[in-house]
Amino acid sequence: MIIKIPREVETALNILHTNSFEAFIVGGCVRDSIMGKVPSDWDVATSAKPEEILLCFNKHKTIETGIKHGTVTVIIDKMQIEITSYRIDGEYTDNRRPDDVFFTDKIEFDLKRRDFTINALAYNKNGIIDLFGGFDDIQNKIVKCVGCPDERFNEDGLRILRALRFASVLNFNIEEKTSDSIYKNKALLNNISIERINIEFNKLIMGSNYQSILLKYREIIEVFLPEIKGLSSEELKYRLYSMKALDSLTLRLAVLFHKIGSTDEILMNLKYDNKTVKTVKLLTENINEKIYSDPVTIKKWLNRINYENLSNLIKIKKALFDYEYEELTSSETIMEEIIATNQCYSLKTLSVNGQDLIDAGIPKGKNIGMVLNKVLNEVIEGKLENKKDILLNYIYDKGMGLWKQ
Repeated sequence: MIIKIPREVETALNILHTNSFEAFIVGGCVRDSIMGKVPSDWDVATSAKPEEILLCFNKHKTIETGIKHGTVTVIIDKMQIEITSYRIDGEYTDNRRPDDVFFTDKIEFDLKRRDFTINALAYNKNGIIDLFGGFDDIQNKIVKCVGCPDERFNEDGLRILRALRFASVLNFNIEEKTSDSIYKNKALLNNISIERINIEFNKLIMGSNYQSILLKYREIIEVFLPEIKGLSSEELKYRLYSMKALDSLTLRLAVLFHKIGSTDEILMNLKYDNKTVKTVKLLTENINEKIYSDPVTIKKWLNRINYENLSNLIKIKKALFDYEYEELTSSETIMEEIIATNQCYSLKTLSVNGQDLIDAGIPKGKNIGMVLNKVLNEVIEGKLENKKDILLNYIYDKGMGLWKQ
């Protein structure tokens, strides 16, 4: 087959070839191209050593990205291309990265060290190099380790989660020996930084095949997310099924983490950012709260958790609770009408503010906030029109013992 390679990448390959070095595009970009997908990035492997790569591209801007491990980033017409020397990895004493790397001029040695057959493919104008049956595994939708699975996973424990991620995102199955090795070596995930686990886990649960993968490999996920042990098989199935209707990572996390422990503690342990922690916690705390479909209730919800969060909460509840679907749809319609017509539901949308009250003679202090919130509640409940003069007259008439003497 012929893979359409971007002009900038072709330029990089041609420069290396002109200088008498082998060069191929490798890994995920070959896999994705075979599958008819547009690769997100393009990696090049070459027989040139790092210092030779730098010499070949001395007329281009280069970045010594990981030159110790043979990688140089070359910028051609604003496109960044990672070019890596063929290499053989040394010992992996930390189950994550090789202690040493040894450069070679043989592409077969470089492909042999890679994780899965579907990623151990190389291509240039002379065709595809496929030493481990990766092309057939792509056609048969199989994730399989290159060589011995135990060796591959002991080299890099993160590959365990990467296997699950590829199976989820690509909608593939995991080959039997690779699957057995995943279970056998699952404890290796304890040696991997939680930040790296976080990245793979997020991609996994957003993949098209996440349901079957998370159910089949639940024990693997429990290594870094032990809280899901408290979910019965039926409850986990129900949650995973419900997540399918949600296309946001935050919403899927909220459904999965609902009532399995301290949400913010779980998320912080998994190194999620503060915004995600705060949002998921808020959503999980309100999943079981009833949302009545009347304007006053919806305005109070908007004031309490804002439009974006209420919109997301309704999406989650629709996914989880079929019996509330009609009322939730009605609530959604009311909410959109409130927003579209700029109705008042928060202090920001109230026609008076703190400075207006101070100018009217109310002393500075906590009483300002108390008065504003009382007035807001009256507006939300339809007892007052949201006009500045009407609200100030109401405050003055009520007095509340707040006016200067």
